[in-house]
Amino acid sequence: MNAPPAFRHPPAGAALTVALLFALLAALAATVWLDNAANRGVTYRAGAEPIPFTDGPAVGVNLYNLPFEPDPAAVDRSFALARQLGARYARMQAPWEDIEIHARGDFEDRRNLATLGAVSAWAKYDRIVAAANAAGIELILRLERPPDWSRQRALASPEFQAGLTLDGNSTGPPDDYADFANFVRALVERYDGDGVDDAPAHQRVRFFQIWNEPNLMGEWNWQPPNPEQFVTLLRAGAAAARAANPQAVILFPGLAPTDGLDWRAPMTELEYLDRVYKAGGADSFDIMAAQSYGLGQSPSEHRYVFVRGRSNWSWNQPIDTRSDVSRVVLLREVMERNGDAGKPVWVTEFGWNSAPASIPPERRSTWGQPVSEQQKGDYLVSQIERARQEWPWMGAMNVWMLRYGGYADPNPDDPTPYFALVSRDWQPLDSYRALQTYLARPATAGVGTHSWQSQAVEQIDGGWRVRFSGARISLAGGLGGSTEVHIDGQPVALASDSSDGHLTLRSAWLPEGDHRLELRSAAAPDVFTIDRARPWGWLWDYGPLALLIAIAASGAAAFEKILDCRF
Repeated sequence: MNAPPAFRHPPAGAALTVALLFALLAALAATVWLDNAANRGVTYRAGAEPIPFTDGPAVGVNLYNLPFEPDPAAVDRSFALARQLGARYARMQAPWEDIEIHARGDFEDRRNLATLGAVSAWAKYDRIVAAANAAGIELILRLERPPDWSRQRALASPEFQAGLTLDGNSTGPPDDYADFANFVRALVERYDGDGVDDAPAHQRVRFFQIWNEPNLMGEWNWQPPNPEQFVTLLRAGAAAARAANPQAVILFPGLAPTDGLDWRAPMTELEYLDRVYKAGGADSFDIMAAQSYGLGQSPSEHRYVFVRGRSNWSWNQPIDTRSDVSRVVLLREVMERNGDAGKPVWVTEFGWNSAPASIPPERRSTWGQPVSEQQKGDYLVSQIERARQEWPWMGAMNVWMLRYGGYADPNPDDPTPYFALVSRDWQPLDSYRALQTYLARPATAGVGTHSWQSQAVEQIDGGWRVRFSGARISLAGGLGGSTEVHIDGQPVALASDSSDGHLTLRSAWLPEGDHRLELRSAAAPDVFTIDRARPWGWLWDYGPLALLIAIAASGAAAFEKILDCRF
């Protein structure tokens, strides 16, 4: 009987080969992780056409509770502060329940008959719109919060009544979406300035946001959020607005960033938005809206995924996506996957909270670790700068908030007022001054394709000057005759390209940073494009491929050596 063959121990070379294989796999994982943090969402080469409503990014402010200021002078004071800040937009609520209060088609306010008598529910909104127009501030009106008469079924539901005990500010859609459409049509018609059913002074508003945070149960009658039902509501509102004013611009509602693990928000806003697109909602809005709070984090934070820790561990989602400033990139990716990259994104709310130590600890960190007023200002500026440098699809960015307004003083334990740039007693804070200083600088175009009407373009004797930040500039369309170009005071020759049938003049690569181009030409271009250089681009492009080849070779060698170690 023959003895079994002796086991042959793997030679040292086999162990080293296997170790090398695991090291290469670790290197590939690290490269992918780092590439995700360094380059995800960052635009280096822009498309050929400008994305509408993206010049800037421009800055706006949220005017919290402005319709509920008892003193009309507070309205003028608010817009004066917004203008002095350098804001171009102001967003505020126009609650349906505060305008069509008592019944369908009834725009009279009879809530304070004993003291005020019956007054027009439109009157205070007419004053606000007139003040915005006079200040040169574009209003964004947020249309939501149906009156009780329009949602009797919802109010009577046991789910909504139970939800009210958790959040007394709960709301949701009306029983009949046609009622909402009629309200939207009346409001948009009043502020379209066409002379028909206008406000007394023909005040104008162009931008209207349909609803707010419909992905939360507390904003949806305490029913499970339903993107398909929301598309029906959005479509009704948008069609009514466009029928009243074809120039009306419709904003999608800001979705609350969620991880889908809270029963009050049982799906992520990314899944919610994807279902909106699948339900055909893209045609019913012109601008995507995003909420982009810092949550105590630096705006330069580029990581998009994280491993959960002990305090927020979930076996269902041990690795999750972040919900701070960078979250807007994930929203943009949903748009792009659904073929909607031609639309801009506007941040309708962003900010940091500076709650002092006097706020109870359990509430002070509601929105992340509080920051100082100066740091708040620095972070606001940095987030705007990040958008300018990385996101050519970004338009207006509206700070939450200018001031905590309204007739009622806030609860002393509430950290909400500490988002404000201006104190309750109208004193500009350090964050206001930091943002004001930044906005006073000359406009500078960042990465992207921009119209020649951009604020970064100014007329000079015999031509134009463009301030830009990047590493290359191209001029396209409209050019004719001889041109003379200087960049940073030095004459340069731009390379000519007519491969697409249109003349494009393109500079050589420049050091990354701020530059000035001066153009003297018989005709101005239609657009200009700013590109950035991609640091270590060859590494991110070819490093993973090289590692995959090395892994394949190492794996084959390891397999061969293991086979040699048979009995």
